[in-house]
Amino acid sequence: MLWEIAALRQQLAVYQRNAPKPKLNRRDRRFWIWLCRRWPKRFIRRISTENSAWGEDRIALEMKLKLGIAYASSTVRRYMSDEGPVPSSTWRTFLANHAPDIYALDFTTQVMWDFSVCYVLVVIEHQTRTIVHTNVTRNPSLDWVKQQIRECCPGGEEPRFILHDNDGIFGQFGRGKPFRCALDQWLSEVMGIRGISTPYHAPNANSICERAIGTLKRDALNHFIFRSERHLRRTVSAFVRYSNEARPHQGIDGIPGEYHKPRVPLDVEGTGTLIGEPILGGLHHDYRLAA
Repeated sequence: MLWEIAALRQQLAVYQRNAPKPKLNRRDRRFWIWLCRRWPKRFIRRISTENSAWGEDRIALEMKLKLGIAYASSTVRRYMSDEGPVPSSTWRTFLANHAPDIYALDFTTQVMWDFSVCYVLVVIEHQTRTIVHTNVTRNPSLDWVKQQIRECCPGGEEPRFILHDNDGIFGQFGRGKPFRCALDQWLSEVMGIRGISTPYHAPNANSICERAIGTLKRDALNHFIFRSERHLRRTVSAFVRYSNEARPHQGIDGIPGEYHKPRVPLDVEGTGTLIGEPILGGLHHDYRLAA
């Protein structure tokens, strides 16, 4: 191959120098850096990294038929990435492919001023990270959860999937049932939605909702002492408006309420006045530029 001929010629040129132990100069190093970036064996590492389930035979055939580079399977195996398969790659692929059709829900608890406990329900849309519904109760039940789902899924706007954990209030079934819990059965038969229960003791399977709840607690709930359900509900609602309309989300590189809008960069060149609207009594601020 041309790459091998170029490498051999460079090595020969170095060995022919009049020195007992020839050393590489700056030009030699630049050549090897250039060659390393174009050497086809780097293709093997990239292909094996991006397709962790592929073996050496599959990669060798891919390169031969599509890139015109013929390597033995043993050679491909030597240069394959050793990072191994990505954990839960199938699950992550499913979430990524169906993000526009997935809602996720979960509960968090909030200790009140008198040490009683309230439960906060959060329902979030995967693709846009929009929190579509929240509510507060002291006594969550299956019927209460069903009503919350009705409210956040008006006719014609239901998601295809609702992701949730294995909370006991969902009416867990034993083995041998077509549904894992009563909530999933109700979702399928009444709402036409497929309920997906995450594996036991696997909070990362519902990571988007878990992170939204963590942000809600760190950025809002942990900073207040709540006197009543109304106080708690009002605080949660204020934070949800800020999260949906003004808070940048790293997961989507944008703001949920502006997800479907074209992103036009501002060209302000230092002009305008910076205005910060206080959120939750100044706990956070929504910054805008005014003319």
